[in-house]
Amino acid sequence: MRERSPGSWQLRVFEGTDPVSGKKRYRARSFQGGKRAASKELTRFVAEVDGGAVGPTRKTVGALLDEWLAHIEHLGRSPSTLYNYRRLVEQLPEGFKSQQLAKVTPKLVDDLYRHLGTVGKRKPATVLRFHALLRAAFAQGVRWGLIDRNPTDRATPPRVNRPEIKPPAVDDVLRVIDRAAGSRNPENALVFRLLAATGCRRGEVCGLQWQDIDFDSEPMRVLIRRAVLEIEKKLIVQGTKTHAVRSVGLDEETAEMLREHRTRVAELGLASGTPPTPEDFVFRRAPGSSEPLPPDRIGQAWGRYCKELGVKARLHDLRHLQASMLLDAGEAVTVVSARLSHRGTSTTLKGYSHLMPGADNRAASLVGSALSRQRQAREVDG
Repeated sequence: MRERSPGSWQLRVFEGTDPVSGKKRYRARSFQGGKRAASKELTRFVAEVDGGAVGPTRKTVGALLDEWLAHIEHLGRSPSTLYNYRRLVEQLPEGFKSQQLAKVTPKLVDDLYRHLGTVGKRKPATVLRFHALLRAAFAQGVRWGLIDRNPTDRATPPRVNRPEIKPPAVDDVLRVIDRAAGSRNPENALVFRLLAATGCRRGEVCGLQWQDIDFDSEPMRVLIRRAVLEIEKKLIVQGTKTHAVRSVGLDEETAEMLREHRTRVAELGLASGTPPTPEDFVFRRAPGSSEPLPPDRIGQAWGRYCKELGVKARLHDLRHLQASMLLDAGEAVTVVSARLSHRGTSTTLKGYSHLMPGADNRAASLVGSALSRQRQAREVDG
């Protein structure tokens, strides 16, 4: 507290250390009146800075994040989601995590985002993941009564300009599948074929068991109800990403490849005295193993073959190929969304609406025909 002139005071309160720059921060306020009144105002000012509308708390951001992670784990959040959240928490600056909740403002959160992007060299999409993490954790803090408002609600996360999805060429995909068929691990060809023919995620194909395949149906169908993921070199079998079970039909050529694979697996099993059971994984880590094929191994094989052949395509692009072919052929968005196991048709349209030239051409033709009929009718009437 400092008297700048008779009856005019400057009140200055320490706010703490800036979690990004490390510099000490102060908040100042002017006050007019006597010394005793200024002292009382300073006391109120200190309480205002240290406290919050729901009462002062010394709980830190880091403590909230730890409690929130334990809470959502108890609620059954998937291991992969928890793993990714924990990795993000570990990458947050220690200064920010040690900040008291009551002192976290939208400005401080924006400073954090800028720090992550400039000093941390994170891409906007990565910073947006930090934003989603903090938004969820602070929202829980509000529900628990630790803070009165969520500071991320008024923060400004970076915009993410998502490039248009460009699916790989069918010929390139077939070249990679043929290369895999002639390799030391020919079953990779079937894995790639299933990914391209169904639009499944690689972890979902790795999670297939023999009991999930209806060889007698026409067409053959596979039931997608689990997925495999690898976290810190440990394989985990869990439900699908959207927690939904779906049935996907197969074309005849893919179905025939799957029948041939079943015959080979049965022959190897009989020769070793361990015939396959319905609960066995269709693709296993090794012959006779009870563990599924690791998803990362599929990605590595795909990348290796693409490099050899000069093909520029990610394994995940096979899902894009599925969507683009179906939409261009005029298939309903609801069917495509269900086949790819999107959470809703809005996800499908957001990612693939530019890949629907067939639908747009048909729309143009319909509109053109209607307008032509109207013109012809006017000419007849005239």
